[in-house]
Amino acid sequence: MASITKRGNTYRIRVFVGTDMTGKKLMKSTTFTPPDGVTPRKAEKLAQEYALEFERHCKGYAVLNENMRFSELAEWYFSNYALQELKESTVYTYKGQYKKHIEPILGNVKVKDINAPRLTQIMQSYDLNPSTVRKLYVIVQSIFRRGAEQGFIRDTPCRNVVLPKRKKSRKNKALEEDKLRRFMNYLESKPWDEDFKRIIKTLLYTGMRSGECLGLSWNDVDFENNLIFINHTLTDIGGRHELTEPKTESSIRVIGMGQELKNILIAQKDYVEKLKLALGDNFAHPEMVFVSALGNYRDRNSVYHSLKRFTKGTEFESMTLHQLRHCNATMLLNSGIDLKIVSEHLGHCDVSVTADIYADVLLRTKAKTAEQIELCLAD
Repeated sequence: MASITKRGNTYRIRVFVGTDMTGKKLMKSTTFTPPDGVTPRKAEKLAQEYALEFERHCKGYAVLNENMRFSELAEWYFSNYALQELKESTVYTYKGQYKKHIEPILGNVKVKDINAPRLTQIMQSYDLNPSTVRKLYVIVQSIFRRGAEQGFIRDTPCRNVVLPKRKKSRKNKALEEDKLRRFMNYLESKPWDEDFKRIIKTLLYTGMRSGECLGLSWNDVDFENNLIFINHTLTDIGGRHELTEPKTESSIRVIGMGQELKNILIAQKDYVEKLKLALGDNFAHPEMVFVSALGNYRDRNSVYHSLKRFTKGTEFESMTLHQLRHCNATMLLNSGIDLKIVSEHLGHCDVSVTADIYADVLLRTKAKTAEQIELCLAD
């Protein structure tokens, strides 16, 4: 029920319309001024009637706003929810995907005209990788869900939407062991930027994501106990680099450091110290393990393009930075390391994620296990 407060010759009317994402009450208010010459009793009655009408209007707020365009709901989402609850890099990615793929199709459609069949048709029509389409659907789903929670719409239409099927055939993304050995020989023998080579080796020895590797600071490297602490990831937000929290909570982890990796990082430390002397006060980030030639954050794209130039015309030219992570995981699994330990080593949120990604590797491991049992039981 609306609350009415008399203030001099006017009445202040307030109506509760819901709560925001933090639980704070949302109120709508207005002021009623009675006509001149009416008695106080009549003025109070008119104020109550006005308050009742105002409350009816406010309660119809959700119905009225179902006529809003999807672009208006999306604008509210990005302005009021996304910035408060999501990482800045995630908001940047969401906005980019929304502007490129979602707004041209759904932006001018009224939310009341969007239903599950229509969303199914839209999602099936995208000429994109099924995993990309699913990411677009997550954005649409989040916008509608928050809109329903706030009372802009009665309910979300994102139920029973049929999304494109994931590709069933999954190629082994890791290099075969003999090819990986050839790559390591090529890495050692080909003259190239040694700083770049140390990044590639670190990725291969640790299985880190490239952003985690480039986000390492010297405080994260414990040479005494041979440990590396993953506390940050280097994120590119519209051309601006920033250290942010890792991908998930489980991505914050500790990785063991063998002697070979330790030697690599010691060599990198010597390189950074020399660079620091050369640049002096112009060295922007001496605290970072991997930096640019000018002492700034090391851009992931620059490392990727260096890899492409390094491998051009070779059997490794299709290699990606992320593939080095797959190589690391595959070697561990083929060596008989427990799946749960590998999952924690990679920073996956759940063992099932690791099992899904490396299903083909696990199948080969099971076959080796069966062979090993036969060997043990043989005469």
